[in-house]
Amino acid sequence: MPKPQELAVLEVNGLKFDDWESVWVQKQWAEAFHWFRFTAAERDTEVNTARGKVPLWTRLQFKPDDACSMTLGGQLAITGFIETRQVAYDAHQHGVMLIGKSATAQAAKSSVDHKTGNFDKKNVVQIAQEVISAYGVGMKVIGAPDLTPFDKLQSEKGELVWDFLERVARPRGVVMGSDSFGNFLLIGEHSFPIVTDLIEGINIKSCQCVISHKTVFTENRVDGQHAASDGNSGTAASEQTCTVRGFTTAMRSMRLTPAEQPVKTPAEICNRARYESIWTNGTLIEATIVVQGWLRDGASLWEPGDEVHVYSPMAMLDMGLKIRTATFTQDRNSGTLTTLDLVAPWALRSSSNWDTSNPVQPGGETI
Repeated sequence: MPKPQELAVLEVNGLKFDDWESVWVQKQWAEAFHWFRFTAAERDTEVNTARGKVPLWTRLQFKPDDACSMTLGGQLAITGFIETRQVAYDAHQHGVMLIGKSATAQAAKSSVDHKTGNFDKKNVVQIAQEVISAYGVGMKVIGAPDLTPFDKLQSEKGELVWDFLERVARPRGVVMGSDSFGNFLLIGEHSFPIVTDLIEGINIKSCQCVISHKTVFTENRVDGQHAASDGNSGTAASEQTCTVRGFTTAMRSMRLTPAEQPVKTPAEICNRARYESIWTNGTLIEATIVVQGWLRDGASLWEPGDEVHVYSPMAMLDMGLKIRTATFTQDRNSGTLTTLDLVAPWALRSSSNWDTSNPVQPGGETI
């Protein structure tokens, strides 16, 4: 029997099940949904439930669209639904796999359902609220997103909710994400405290780190247009451009990004270029760190969006990084582990440890 801090419990229709062959739960801050995958084998024994003793196989008659919740180490991890049930058996053994997702998955895969598809003069928060209202999920705003209204904006026929919101969010420097309890996240600039330390030789079980300039640029340029008027026509309207400094190096590189839709002011073009600099320079550092157990400091689950200080001389790391994804696993071979995918904090719009004197930080100065 696993220790309480290593126990995974799935609850469906009032039934709780904790006898798993393997557990895989992934919480990801900057994606459309969180999800899980549990496997179990049939046993001949009976198990206790609130309804009395029932055969183990009876308890696993869970099906797609059943609402569910799960706890890991006694902490609520995900509320959502079962999406897939997969059974395999032969004369000697039976097994079942359950795959499920958090509630935002249903909305994310659906098309934008809006009477007109017109979102002129609205900001990213107002647009998201209108779009998701058709699907009964929630929305949370993290930090301070850019609330500049879009002068002209239309959704495309059949465009998926997640695709549309990402298209709208990116030029406003907003990271689209979700939590594990049925809310979309609009992540603007914010500052979170460091919650704990990950230290080589102490609590880091294994580490893989990549520091790369593959998608890092010294300049990020955005070209766009805005509608002509009596006082603003010709090239003044059709040739809007702005370049923002990125990573400082002796070798020049430049990325040109066309504005996704018409802009209203030159400042809007420069903000778009600044955000692109943040996105590209945010790919500079990526680390995958495995730790023992599911609970941070023995108290709470590791959570995507949290910031940690990583000290690893072998990886050349002594800085704060942000958890993008936390994957919780358990099986008889590896035991109970958490795998943390970490990125530069500014890649997810955190400004908590920006330091313009540090060469790994993106710039922001308009040329």
